[in-house]
Amino acid sequence: MSTEFSESILRWYETNGRKRLPWKVKDPYKIWISEIMLQQTQVATVIPYYNKFVDTYPDLQSLSKASLDELMLLWSGLGYYRRIKNIYLAAQIISKKYDNKFPQEYEAILSLPGIGRTTASAISTFSGFSHRAILDGNVKRILRRYFNISYENNSKTEKILWEKSIFVTPLKKTSQFIQAMMDVGSLVCTRTKPNCRMCPLRELNCLYTEDVQKISKNKKNNKQINMYLLTVINSLDEVYLEKIDSGMLWENLYSGPFFYSALKMNAWLRKKKISAKKIKNKFEINHRVTNKDIKITNYVYFLKNDKNVSLSTENWYNLAKINVGIPKYFDKAIKIYRSEYEKSYVQKVEKRG
Repeated sequence: MSTEFSESILRWYETNGRKRLPWKVKDPYKIWISEIMLQQTQVATVIPYYNKFVDTYPDLQSLSKASLDELMLLWSGLGYYRRIKNIYLAAQIISKKYDNKFPQEYEAILSLPGIGRTTASAISTFSGFSHRAILDGNVKRILRRYFNISYENNSKTEKILWEKSIFVTPLKKTSQFIQAMMDVGSLVCTRTKPNCRMCPLRELNCLYTEDVQKISKNKKNNKQINMYLLTVINSLDEVYLEKIDSGMLWENLYSGPFFYSALKMNAWLRKKKISAKKIKNKFEINHRVTNKDIKITNYVYFLKNDKNVSLSTENWYNLAKINVGIPKYFDKAIKIYRSEYEKSYVQKVEKRG
């Protein structure tokens, strides 16, 4: 254990740490939900989703009764949707195996879907079950810079980082320390333009240099993907949605039909007997997910009493209040459509006037 390192971090936390976050409780259920939400997502983004989630499902018993579709709707917009599927699966396991009581043993926590070593350690430590080091993205960045550890992502580097994390983590005030490390990483030792003058480790022998910063910025370009999206609207102001298949990006959410080639889109339209003449509008959406930049061409089709169209009557949803989870890109498409529709409607009224 590095006493000098941990004491510097803890002193900074006393003055600058975020101590009033809504999940700062000793309830392992709420800590679990927050830790899953915080995976690859910033605190400011998580807070409103977390508050709404625990208001809707205040405990494991209420969560275990929820359907996956209900949870997907509540999670909609937060991204990385496999997380909520894992929460759903874990809740079922906890309900059956632990009688809706969150397990206290570290290995039991680690065995739940969607929980790795860092998340299990954070839940266990913040809940007061044990005292463990963590290695999230913020902690990795601090340790890499302080000890000048390679930015290569391999098992050897991971092992070194875990060893260093365990080395600097104190046996007392462990929960405050790991929260402090996450706060320093997100507020001071940031990915770009770290504020070294305000760093609690500045007086110690930090090995961070500009050369290390250049290495850390050496990232691969995102993969470019073209996608074709259909937003089909009927005369009742309903939109046609299909549930996205398991194993696909955005699985278990609902979306207008989408394709990765124009040929497949046109084949689907012919199969459903939808004429190209029904196109009402066309616009592009740029959307980004992990390591992917997606250029979406959205085609808006308006169907008015088209009896020949072969679309399931069960797949239509009220456009003004879609009650299933949808991906962010489709939420964007709906908002753009409504904005353009309302604008054109106002223009028509003004012409008539």
